[in-house]
Amino acid sequence: MFRALARGQSLAAQLPSGKTSRNKTIEVGMPKPLTFDSAMMKRADAEEIWREALRPMYEIERSKSEFTAKIETWDLGGAMLLTKHGARDEVQFRRTRRRIATSGVDQYLIHCLLGGSLSSESAEGRQRVALNSIAVRDMNVENVGFAQDAPMLTLSVPRAALDRLMPEGSRLHGATFATGDPVGALVASHFVSLAGVLTDMSVEQSKVAANATLGLLSACLLPHALSPETRHGDPRLAPMLRARALSFIDQRLLDPDLDVDAICAALQLSRTALYELFGDVGGVARLLRGKRLDEAMRRLCDPRRTRERVGEVAFAVGFSSESTFNRAFRERFGCTPSEARSDSSAPAAPPPVDSPEALVARYEAAVRNLRG
Repeated sequence: MFRALARGQSLAAQLPSGKTSRNKTIEVGMPKPLTFDSAMMKRADAEEIWREALRPMYEIERSKSEFTAKIETWDLGGAMLLTKHGARDEVQFRRTRRRIATSGVDQYLIHCLLGGSLSSESAEGRQRVALNSIAVRDMNVENVGFAQDAPMLTLSVPRAALDRLMPEGSRLHGATFATGDPVGALVASHFVSLAGVLTDMSVEQSKVAANATLGLLSACLLPHALSPETRHGDPRLAPMLRARALSFIDQRLLDPDLDVDAICAALQLSRTALYELFGDVGGVARLLRGKRLDEAMRRLCDPRRTRERVGEVAFAVGFSSESTFNRAFRERFGCTPSEARSDSSAPAAPPPVDSPEALVARYEAAVRNLRG
């Protein structure tokens, strides 16, 4: 089952303020990894708990064979998570538009494949991950991962932490290394080494390791992270303008007067130039509508907003017509707003502290609380 082992302690761990009697700072031991092992649980419970642990990120489909899986997760001082995991036979991990809108997970996952096979499908096509190398998945991109008997290490990194080290406007989803690429092998070997020593580190040492890992990742991913505008055209203006446009949209998302013309006026761009900045997602109008629909989904699934009618939600996120909102919502999420609301449940009472459900909740909290 999931289990959280006690924190390591020094001999003077009971003294206040982290000080010894000689006024020396004590390094608090690294929390032991959070561990799931299906072999330690009743067969009927294991798969349900495993699915619940992964729920913030994915909708899961898997073969009907006997369920076997392991997960081991280390928290690197709240800066990132490193997870060693694997499941028997084929598993599909679906990052759907609905899951993106409601999960509150804004991260990159960097997978290091240790065995078996791993591939991913998105709008850009299908990609296979090389053995003993890495691949980046952007959790804001719809995709389906296919894992076949694939033990791996996955690093969860807050988007902001990695983005600030990359060229403005870079897109990392799908960045990977070919089989035999020594740089990919370098990053993969670092992941393996990190998993081997994290349990023995103090919290402060794990923060140092997180910073070093982030620096290595950003340096090695740089050649793979340049946006199309950076490769073809002005290497400075297009990424900067795209970032400015996104910032302007996010700040005024709920303003009913925000439209393409308002964005053009704010950035002093023509409609054609603005469309080209977002041509990969079908233009800025489509991007704006998608962001508003995602916000609507979050509100509909929020148990604190159950008294808000669907029409009120539609108008609050910038739609002037409830019927238009309903059609657009179904097109994006495959369900009506009312169905989305009925599928979400009010928060249950906290489970017993030592129960598997409580430990799943702690794992979910660690995933959701990563911040750059």
